[in-house]
Amino acid sequence: MAAFFLSKDDIYSLVLVEELVLLDTTMHGDTNAYSFLRNIYFFHSMPEQSLKKIRDLCIEKTFEPDSILFFEDMPGDSFFIILEGELEIWKRFGQTDELLINTIGAGQPLGEMALIDDRPRSATVRSATRVRAYVINAKDFNELLLTDAAICLSLLKAVTMMVRKSNESHIQDLDRQNRELQAAYKELKALQDELVSRERLSVIGKFSSLILHDIRNPLSALKSRVGLIQEGFRKKEDLDNALSRIRSDISRMESLAAEFLEYARGEIRLEMSISNLDSLFERLKDALSLKIERYGVSFIVLNQVHEPVILDEGRILRVLINACENACKAMAEGGTLTVSARIEGGQLVLETADTGMGMSREFLSHIFEPFHSKSASGTGLGMVIIKSIIDAHKGTVEIDSEEGKGTLLTIRLPVLP
Repeated sequence: MAAFFLSKDDIYSLVLVEELVLLDTTMHGDTNAYSFLRNIYFFHSMPEQSLKKIRDLCIEKTFEPDSILFFEDMPGDSFFIILEGELEIWKRFGQTDELLINTIGAGQPLGEMALIDDRPRSATVRSATRVRAYVINAKDFNELLLTDAAICLSLLKAVTMMVRKSNESHIQDLDRQNRELQAAYKELKALQDELVSRERLSVIGKFSSLILHDIRNPLSALKSRVGLIQEGFRKKEDLDNALSRIRSDISRMESLAAEFLEYARGEIRLEMSISNLDSLFERLKDALSLKIERYGVSFIVLNQVHEPVILDEGRILRVLINACENACKAMAEGGTLTVSARIEGGQLVLETADTGMGMSREFLSHIFEPFHSKSASGTGLGMVIIKSIIDAHKGTVEIDSEEGKGTLLTIRLPVLP
């Protein structure tokens, strides 16, 4: 039997052939290097002669793990083609908000855009593992572009394909994000609706407890006064006084019920109609007569608007009653309450001004929150209802107040033609 002896060079060649089978590439075999480059999308349409020119410019380099191939914003000086290993692409590398945007491996070109558009690197590239790569010098690459039109056309096609794929990927990513956002919004909306419902039920429950407590007092008084009426009064003035107090108690319960219903409805549906402010202020004066008398308040009306206006008269009356009742409570020792109306800047301006105790800035910052009241007998919903009614009219409400100097409430409503 013949004996075969392999030299050291023969053994090296066999190992190299095995490596070529695994990697499908080599720097020392032109055919395999050519095939490797041909399989990269960047060179798919390149003529054979042009691809050989590219192959001749390739220099193999090895990068150990954690090596930086180039930093973001550096000038582009090389074009890389990965043979083996993985590279990480980072934005803002080394900063607190650094971001790993991609990991690429064998067969991927890298850094070509900085050479084509002659702009700084758009990212930092670091080796995640030991990396072998073909490296083409920028100067040689650019000279090749100037001398070979086929390479330019091939690269143009490759870049166009990259842009198309990038756009498709971006659109798919946007579609995915949109679906996720829609699902998240739907879930958030359901949670919000549930929270609003729970909060409203909680507030209504709290208000129900409050209104029941407040109604109990006038009901007890009503019961006592009705009993006295049944027994009879010796003096007519005593009967008149009892009836007056009964009317006051009934008005109080009506006010509580009205505030409860306004708040419980949540959404206010306006009933717009042609209104006369002179008539509206007369109704307001009648509604406030008992409180004005009780608190010793001088009531003044300054109306400059005598032409008809369009608004929900019933609800605007509710607004003015709430505002004026608050003003009366702020003048426990008497004072002056002035209600005025004027047209200003194409808007109907309604104001209530009192000479009462006023409010602090801290209290004013919570004035439109439910159950925020200075009065122990108040529900804390009066200002909430005022704002909701004015909002429904597409208007605004502002309050200016200073402790010891009184309060000015200004309402601005659009004047409808």
